[in-house]
Amino acid sequence: MPPYLPKGLDEFVDLVIPVSLIGMEMNIIQGLATNYKKHSYIITALVIGSFISIYQTVSLNVALPGFMDIFVTDLSTVQWLMTGFTLATGIIAPLSSYLGNRFGTRELFLFSIGGLMITSLLCAFAWNIESLIVFRILQGAFCGIIQPVTLTIIYQMLPVQKQTFALGMWSASSVLGPALAPTISGWLQSWNWPLIFLMMLPLGIVAWIFGWMSLEKNSEALDKPVFNGIGMFGVVFGSLSLLIVFSNLHQWGMLSIKTVIILLIGIGLLVHFCWRELRIKASLLDLRLLKNKDFALSLSASAILTSSLYTGIYFIPLYLLEIYRMTAIEVGLLLCLPALSMTAATTISTKYYGRVGAKTLILIGIFFLILATWAFSGLRVDSTKGFIMLWMTFRYIGLGLSTTPIINVGMSSVPPHLSGDASALMNWIKQVAGAVSIGLFTSFFYTRMDLYGKTSSNLQEVYVRGLDDVFILATVLTCLSIPLTLLLNRKKVKKKEKIICEEVSKHTLIK
Repeated sequence: MPPYLPKGLDEFVDLVIPVSLIGMEMNIIQGLATNYKKHSYIITALVIGSFISIYQTVSLNVALPGFMDIFVTDLSTVQWLMTGFTLATGIIAPLSSYLGNRFGTRELFLFSIGGLMITSLLCAFAWNIESLIVFRILQGAFCGIIQPVTLTIIYQMLPVQKQTFALGMWSASSVLGPALAPTISGWLQSWNWPLIFLMMLPLGIVAWIFGWMSLEKNSEALDKPVFNGIGMFGVVFGSLSLLIVFSNLHQWGMLSIKTVIILLIGIGLLVHFCWRELRIKASLLDLRLLKNKDFALSLSASAILTSSLYTGIYFIPLYLLEIYRMTAIEVGLLLCLPALSMTAATTISTKYYGRVGAKTLILIGIFFLILATWAFSGLRVDSTKGFIMLWMTFRYIGLGLSTTPIINVGMSSVPPHLSGDASALMNWIKQVAGAVSIGLFTSFFYTRMDLYGKTSSNLQEVYVRGLDDVFILATVLTCLSIPLTLLLNRKKVKKKEKIICEEVSKHTLIK
C-alpha cells in the first residue's frame, strides 16, 4: 500500500481494484461480441449483394432464345438484353469510386441494392421486348456499382484479420451466381419467365436490411470530390466505344472501317483520360495507384485470369449445344458441379492463405488452370461428357485457388482511403478485359473455322478444331500470369498488414 493513503483504506482499495478489473474485462468481452456481430452482418450483406448482382449478370445467358418466342422477335433484338446490360456495367464501374466519395460508401451500397430490386421488379413486369431491354440496361448500371462497392467495404470497414475471410466468401458468392443461374433461369423460363427476376428479391431485401443495420455512416463530413466532367466523358465514352467494338467484332470484321474508327475513338478518349487524370488533383479515378508495383501486377494477372475464365464459360457451353445438341437446362446441370468446385477451392484458399502464402496459392491455381485449358485444346467430336466435367472442374479449382489471393495482394498493398479507387480500377479493367477477350477469341475462332472449312466438309470437325485453337491461344495467355505472380512482393504486404494490425490494437487499447 502507498504510505500516503489514510489508514483503513487499504481494504477498500483491495476490494475496488478487482471489481474495476472485472468491469473492464466485461466491457472488453461485450465490445468484442458486438464487433463480431457487426462484422458478421457486414459480411452477410456483402456476400448476398455480390451473389445477386453476379446472378443477374449471367441469368439470361442460356435463356435468350426463349425470349424470342415469348416476345415474338429476332435474335439480334434479344441479344440486347445481354449487350445493353454489359455496356451499362462496364461504363459505371470506373465511376463507382467517385460516387462512393461523393455520397458515401454505405449510402451507395444501399442505393445500388435498392435500385437492383426495383429494376428487377420492372423487368418482371415488362410489357414488350423494348421495355425489357431498357430495364435490363438500368439493372446493369446498379450491378456495375455493387461489385466494386462491396470490395471497397471489405477493405474500409472490416479489420485486417477479417479481410481475407470476407474476400474468400465474397469470391465464393461471385462464383455461385454463374454456377446456379443457367440451370435456375432455364427452368424458370419454361415455367414462368418473370420469376427469373423476382426470385432474387427476398435475398436483396435481406442484403439491404443487414447493410442498413451494420454499415458505418461517415462520422465526419465527406470531403466531396470536385465534379470532373471531362474525365467522366472520357472514361464513359472511351469504355463504351471499346465495349461496342469487341461485342460486335465478329459481325463487323476486325479490319472494317466501322471497327477501326470506333476503336481509334475509344483508345483516343481513354489515352486522353489517363493523361489528364495523372496531371490534375481532382481526378475521377486515382491512376497513380498503377505506380504501386504489387497493385499493378495483381491487376494485370487478374485481367489475364478473367480472360481465361471467359473462354471456359463461353466456349464450352457452345460445344455442348452444338456437338451434343443439349438443351440450356442440360448444359447448366452438367456444368453446375464443376462450378461448385470453385466455391470449395475458394474456401480452401481462404483457410490456408495465412499459412501457405498468396504467391504459392496463386501459382498452384495457375498450374491447374493451364493444365485444364491445354487439355481442352484436345477436344474431339466424340469427347465424353465426363471429360468435359473433369477438366472444367480442374479449371474452376485453379480459379478458386488463385482469385482470392491475387485480389487480396493488390488491395492490401494500397492505403485504406484509396481502396475505393483501387476497387473501381480493378473492376473496370476486369470488365473491359472480359469483353475484349470474348471479342478477340470469338473472332479468332471463326477465322480458324473458315480456314479449316476449306479442307474439310465435316462441319462438326471444323467447329471442334476451331475450338481447339482457341484453347491453345488461351493457354498461352494464361502462362503470362506466371511471371507476373513471381514478381509479387508478398513480404512487403505482410509487413504492412502486421503494422496495420498493431495500429488497430493500440487504438482499441486506448479506447
